[in-house]
Amino acid sequence: MATDAPRSGGRLGAASSGPRPRPSRSPPRGGGFGDGNSGGGGGNGTTLASRRAAMRGSASSKPLFGTVTWMMIVFCSSFAAFYLGVWTGMAASSGFDGKDGKRKLASPLGGVSELPDEELQRKVEALAKQKVKAQLKRLCGALTSTNPAPPQRPPRRNAKGESILFSKSIQHFAQGLARVSKDDLMTTFDFGVPQTRVAENLDALILYNHRGALPSDENVAAAARYEDPSKPLPLLSASQATENCDAMNVITIDSPGNKRQCYALIGGQYQGYNVQRWMRVPPSRAASIAGYGAGRGKPDPSLPLTHVSRAYTASGREEFPVPQTRHVQMHREKLLTYLTEVEDVKRRLKALLTKMDRRAVVVLTCNKGQSELLMNFACSARARGFDLSQVLVFPTDAETRDLALGMGLHAFYEEKLMATVPKSEAKTYGDGTFTRVMFAKVLCVQLVNELGYDLLFQDADVVWYKDPVEYFRDETSLPKFDLYFQDDGSRQERYAPYSANTGFYYVKSNDRTRHLFRHFVYASDLIDAWYSHQQALIQLLAEHASLYGLRVKVYPKEAEEFPGGVQYHRKRDVMKEIMAGKTNAYIFHMSWTKNKDDKLKFFRQMGEWYLKDECAGKDAGEIARGDGGGGGGGAPKARLATRCCSAEPLITCHYRDKPSKVPCDDAPFIDRNTKPF
Repeated sequence: MATDAPRSGGRLGAASSGPRPRPSRSPPRGGGFGDGNSGGGGGNGTTLASRRAAMRGSASSKPLFGTVTWMMIVFCSSFAAFYLGVWTGMAASSGFDGKDGKRKLASPLGGVSELPDEELQRKVEALAKQKVKAQLKRLCGALTSTNPAPPQRPPRRNAKGESILFSKSIQHFAQGLARVSKDDLMTTFDFGVPQTRVAENLDALILYNHRGALPSDENVAAAARYEDPSKPLPLLSASQATENCDAMNVITIDSPGNKRQCYALIGGQYQGYNVQRWMRVPPSRAASIAGYGAGRGKPDPSLPLTHVSRAYTASGREEFPVPQTRHVQMHREKLLTYLTEVEDVKRRLKALLTKMDRRAVVVLTCNKGQSELLMNFACSARARGFDLSQVLVFPTDAETRDLALGMGLHAFYEEKLMATVPKSEAKTYGDGTFTRVMFAKVLCVQLVNELGYDLLFQDADVVWYKDPVEYFRDETSLPKFDLYFQDDGSRQERYAPYSANTGFYYVKSNDRTRHLFRHFVYASDLIDAWYSHQQALIQLLAEHASLYGLRVKVYPKEAEEFPGGVQYHRKRDVMKEIMAGKTNAYIFHMSWTKNKDDKLKFFRQMGEWYLKDECAGKDAGEIARGDGGGGGGGAPKARLATRCCSAEPLITCHYRDKPSKVPCDDAPFIDRNTKPF
């Protein structure tokens, strides 16, 4: 009856503490859990704890020698016996001739051969090694066939299915990982950012912070928790990977400058939606000392990590310096004028928009220095038969107002708001003139958007192949976003995460977009500090997308609908299709170009220039006098278009390595180390 005690104790343990311990193969000595020393007699008086302790001791006891040890003993014994037998046989079959120091070795073919001791020793050792090798092979084969070794087991997983990767110390925010095709994820969920095509066939990672967020399939969930290290992380569809996610936080990452980067995920904190950037750079010094682009110096691996701006580059350049006093003062003056005049401006602009009778309008702004591009846009659109009654120009000076009206365009000129904008064109991208013109781009969009109109904003250096407004007004095929941008093509850190080109974009008027552009008006000192309208607007887009759920869509540069400078300078195959008229493009935007002179030359060579030379660079009065229309300021509406616009493109060659409508083999190169187009 003593053997019943362990069984009874085993059942009790299983009922009260989880999995039943495996009982010992023989009953504990003494006939039960107690013995004479414990006062328990036959075990009837023992406590539950003492029974469990005795049973654990019994279950965990091990034999003196394990299976592997016995195998080694047998192996060594066999080896020693066999080797001794070989030597004994050799000795028995040989003799020794004491006269000449030679041994006599019996030959298997009969007779006796005499060999010197050294030669005999060598032959015996060689034969012994051969015999031992054969014996080892036979012995190992027998062991494998009769007692095969257990397969290599992965690291132990406990009975509850806990992960060996996601330890308890991180399970409050990390419970599993799954792979999803990057293309599948970004197609299923359109995050708005342009997908990098060179990264196709790569995977994204989904990190689960709760077991309930794991996929419903138990096997997939176990694999995501890495419960079996012999299996890889599961590769799932985007739908399956996120089927139980109540929310998903999305982070797009890259390695700018090919830096060695780490990502720290800190659980148990307040939820954060912004990224802190730390780099190994010299101690801080004021970026304002050297102005835009100043920084602390290039990263140095010997230095400790320190907090920096999110646009601090690998070259040591600070792309986001804080606006300084001079920037704030300039902006304050412009903002004061805007706030003083805005209500009257909105009243008069509302009247004009009502007269235009459009739900969506095309908005441009231009000064005298860029007016040739504005006139060419109007001429090219007329040549292709587009309706320009939907176009509203915000000229920054009276001369451009008269030219716009003379080309048959609507114009709204507010002298007080535009008083700080120079009339001359910018000599290069980002110079002082360029920067001051940018505030006009902010105002014209904000005012129209504020009045409740959808709008397409475009720079003057755009030509149309198809009416782009129709594309954005087609609600049946248009993805659901608040703003739609052409992809700039540049992947500089200062344009992250959207790389939106702010010279061609469509805006739906709603609460989110109205707040965005009000904010932009108030924060336009960033344009003066950063010398870029584009850079400032992209950062506001990113902030408002995170803070207010603003929905931003950037069409990837590979999309053929909205080509621009990146295609012109880097995608010859695309440009050849455009030159041949084999394209589905709606527009072409001559971005990525140093100045107006280059833009004019490139347009002429592309076959996209329709403005006659006699009107280029002249104001409306000069053109009217040349037409016999008399002097004075202004010109009859649309009269300039009749005189200045060509029905056919005016093509001239300038550079043999740039896209051209006709062969330009005799023209010079403009870029180094390039081939003719």
